[in-house]
Amino acid sequence: MNSDSRREALADEIDRHIGAEEAILQEYHVLVDQLPDGPLSILINQITTEEEMHHFLLSTLAEWLRAEPDTDPGRLLEGIDRNAISDRARALQGHEQATIDACSELKQQVQDEPDELLAALLDVLILDSQKHHRLLAALDRIASG
Repeated sequence: MNSDSRREALADEIDRHIGAEEAILQEYHVLVDQLPDGPLSILINQITTEEEMHHFLLSTLAEWLRAEPDTDPGRLLEGIDRNAISDRARALQGHEQATIDACSELKQQVQDEPDELLAALLDVLILDSQKHHRLLAALDRIASG
């Protein structure tokens, strides 16, 4: 299987996954409509928003796979001060790490609290910041490349 065929096969697999996720996304909308306004609906709204972003990311990946491949990610930064991008990415990584540390400390402080929702939301904040840190690390590597 050549590279173009592999890319198309991956895009097709992503499309199938998107189709399956559409039904799941509808289930989240049904669930949030059944809950009264308050902490639980905020939790499900958060999941729904992230599922919608997940759907968008999958759609974007499928489009990219079907587009003409660019084997040099650094070309995405042609004409841009790569050092400035790298420096900014590293600075933002520092802010994300500070958020991870602060939320981890807060989680330690509330670990004996019976409020499961608070601990879950702190976990979400930590995971989001870890995700942002990872994406910024990729940007830094591309810019430094």
